[in-house]
Amino acid sequence: MERQRTDKRKLSIFYISLLVLFLFGLWFVGMKGGEMQSTIVGHAVEPEAQGGLSGAFSAFGTSVRHHFTGTIGMLLLQIIVILTVARIVAWLFGKIGQPTVIGEIVAGILLGPSLLGALWPEAYQTVFPRESLGNLELLSQFGLILFMFVIGMELNIKDIQARFRQSLVISHAGIFIPFLLGLSIAYVTYREYAASTTSFLPYALFIGISMSITAFPVLARIIQERQMGKSHLGMLSLSTAAAGDISAWLMLAGVMAITQSGSFLSAIYNFLFLILYLLVIFGLIRPFFKMIGKLYDNQEVVGKTMIGFIFVLLLASAYATELLSMHALFGAFMLGLVMPENFKFRKILTEKVEDVSLALFLPLFFVSSGLQTKLGLLDSPTLWLLTGAFTLVAIVGKLGGTYVAARICGEGKKASLYLGAFMNTRGLMELVVLAIGRELGVLPPVIFTILVMMTLITTFMTTPLLRLIDLLFRRETRREFEALQEANMGGVLLSFGRASSGAHLLHATDLLLNNKEEEKPFVTALHITVGAETNLTASEVYEERAFAPIREESNRRQLPIRTLHHHTFEHPEAEVVRTVNAGGYSFLLVGAGINLSDRKSDKELLHFRRKLQRKLGPISIATPESWLNAHELLRDKMHYFVEETACSVGVFIDRGFKKGGKVLLLTENQEDVALLPYARALARNNGSMLDVLPELQPVSADWQAGEQQLPAGLPSTVSLGDYHFMIVSYRYWMRFAQDCPSVLEHLPSTIVLHHRNDRPLAPKAEAE
Repeated sequence: MERQRTDKRKLSIFYISLLVLFLFGLWFVGMKGGEMQSTIVGHAVEPEAQGGLSGAFSAFGTSVRHHFTGTIGMLLLQIIVILTVARIVAWLFGKIGQPTVIGEIVAGILLGPSLLGALWPEAYQTVFPRESLGNLELLSQFGLILFMFVIGMELNIKDIQARFRQSLVISHAGIFIPFLLGLSIAYVTYREYAASTTSFLPYALFIGISMSITAFPVLARIIQERQMGKSHLGMLSLSTAAAGDISAWLMLAGVMAITQSGSFLSAIYNFLFLILYLLVIFGLIRPFFKMIGKLYDNQEVVGKTMIGFIFVLLLASAYATELLSMHALFGAFMLGLVMPENFKFRKILTEKVEDVSLALFLPLFFVSSGLQTKLGLLDSPTLWLLTGAFTLVAIVGKLGGTYVAARICGEGKKASLYLGAFMNTRGLMELVVLAIGRELGVLPPVIFTILVMMTLITTFMTTPLLRLIDLLFRRETRREFEALQEANMGGVLLSFGRASSGAHLLHATDLLLNNKEEEKPFVTALHITVGAETNLTASEVYEERAFAPIREESNRRQLPIRTLHHHTFEHPEAEVVRTVNAGGYSFLLVGAGINLSDRKSDKELLHFRRKLQRKLGPISIATPESWLNAHELLRDKMHYFVEETACSVGVFIDRGFKKGGKVLLLTENQEDVALLPYARALARNNGSMLDVLPELQPVSADWQAGEQQLPAGLPSTVSLGDYHFMIVSYRYWMRFAQDCPSVLEHLPSTIVLHHRNDRPLAPKAEAE
């Protein structure tokens, strides 16, 4: 001990000596340097340096202003402003049920000359001076290359092949019909609005293609939010949109080749090289990556070398299509399309690219487009009527063309309208096309602004239009709802967050509800991803990872399950309630979360959260369980589910499963007699004895072997240690959690249960 103190003393003396020497060196250089500077012949000391503190502060201000107007300083300021405004507006639009991409597009317009430039021109000129916009646009274009690569990976060619004929017919009808209508409106508007800036052919072709685009990313997220990903309509919509996007981008490549060549004849060479490029992409690169995908399917083997190779190939593909007059975005899209269909491989690549492109670069693109969108150009009723005409043509062509083709393919009226509404979503992909047209000088500012307005309207109207379709077909929707409820009646819904929790909940379900004399319970497992901005590739991987343990447990117990993977922006508890009520389930079982967990990692996390909460004071920590405090955990959670759902509810506290031992049933009064069959099933399936507290008069004379009643009173910490499992009635828990909060840390594995008699559930023989 004495030696340690001596070593610490030596270390302190050495450090203090080193610090003094360092400060002396700085003082010496400053003093001698000033003297040396003053002795140099003809050298004048800066005025600011002669002015003491005032002069130094003036020099500091000059330095700050210099860096503020410098290239890097200005670009960083623009990025900070853009990301802040884009996130806020996107969050607001998400709250009203609109895709966040619409909010980001609107944020771009708000920061442009249409609003900020009109209301506060000084701030607009300070943050977005004209000479700085080139850097912003260049950075956004690079981000678009990364984003289009991700979009290509989201499109799975296998999904298109599974419904090739239907998808091809519907998607091409949704392209060709609006394209032809676009040519017509281009013919009408060319002479007055575009003749002075471009020739008719490229103008007409770009108007046609702008009417034909579908925003696959926005559509995919809407389908995820509506929980339609696994339905026939959802899968048909995705495959149709995918086929449409591929076709539209191939058409766009041809349009750009014609536009930059000037005529069909001069574009022949571009088309020949386009065919050669596609042969290389699909004939060489796709088979190569198909083989790579089988070898590289985890994070360990997909290292920097492979990622670096893919990025070099991505830039080379983008460069090749740029040279061929088909824009770099087309090359990025096509390379993403031929990436391995192995979901794990695509997930790894997506994680490395998507967050940066979505969170950083895309808002820059939206604002770059917004800076070119000048709503002030629409300064007459004629131009606003023209905006309405463009929008009407876009809706009629896309929605109408898709509807007719879907009906011919055998889809019902409601499904066909749904398809039309989905395909009418344009979003970001439309803005990309418009940006290309503006960049090539094909779309005049007025027409560009009109088409941006059309994009916003057709994307914004998707969600309300889907609700209108449900209203028009409310009888059919009601029948579908009733059929779903009838199919799930008597079934169990397990809702879990962490993957391991799903297996524990299924184990508890098997013990609690599996009556050997009846059919096994019909179980549906629900996992919710909070935040619906995941792409399709990530969603598939999340689903596989989340359900792997519960599927393994299902096979081991020979207890069949159905899986549901939902996405939501709101609290997961609200989505659980919506699923239970819409599905007509008879029993809901959820986990208690980590607040009462006895796992070491969970206790450490809770300790850290409480410590952080004490430091933050009134500022809350936004976590899915932050609204649940320790002793109020089940009281609040049970109250929410009991009040909001119409089925029996159980909340499970997992403290480890032990075979045999004793089971305790805690009831409040004689009304809780309906819980006895659950407790008996649990004791029987677990090979346990059953104790009941307090006495249940209606059945007290019918105790079975291994069952006994206990005297009334609240259990203590010592008595709870004698049990391996406990079932507590909801009524009892409301008093128990309030009066004995210290006992909660010593609970065995526990299910807090509220039974509803109007929805019978196995074990039926005793429950009835």
